[in-house]
Amino acid sequence: MAGYGGIRDAVESLAALLRAHITNSGEAGLSGVPVRIGSPREAEQANVANAVAVWLHRVDIQADLINRNPPRPDPDHEFRRPLPVELAIQVVPLNSDASTAPLLLGRVFQVLSDHRRLAGADLSGSLATTGTVLLVALGLPGVYDLNLLWAGQQTTARPGVAVTISGLVIDSHLDPLTSSRVLDASAGLDQIVGVGL
Repeated sequence: MAGYGGIRDAVESLAALLRAHITNSGEAGLSGVPVRIGSPREAEQANVANAVAVWLHRVDIQADLINRNPPRPDPDHEFRRPLPVELAIQVVPLNSDASTAPLLLGRVFQVLSDHRRLAGADLSGSLATTGTVLLVALGLPGVYDLNLLWAGQQTTARPGVAVTISGLVIDSHLDPLTSSRVLDASAGLDQIVGVGL
């Protein structure tokens, strides 16, 4: 489980993976291209014309996991229920060169397809020591969702890779609840002899 910084560290872990295989790759057309956390619009406003934008645009609660029993390693304490979240990220190559942008896009697809599981040394910040395993899935958003996504940016839509990261669980900041063990559970039964009329 992670603290509240887990969302930031998960996004940074994905960006670090892309930096290792794009920015630091040494390959022509890829080497030196920065990987930035933020939306394509933010990159435009900063006058960045050549980059890969890692854009966290939505965080969802994983409804199928939220009612899972929390861990209870100590029988005298009941731990608060952690919050499993799922991150929706769009990875968008930005490049004015008509041949470099598709090259970057292909490399992003290749790297994310090859690295579907991030754990241990692949994780950044506080996640590296938590035992967290992040699962990276490539998505296929519909046309309506993409239109909504880009309309909010007030910029030109660009091809990108839809990524979903699951496996991130944010722990409660509250102290565990003290609870006592059930030492004796007995129930008495009496026979009903008669019913008064």
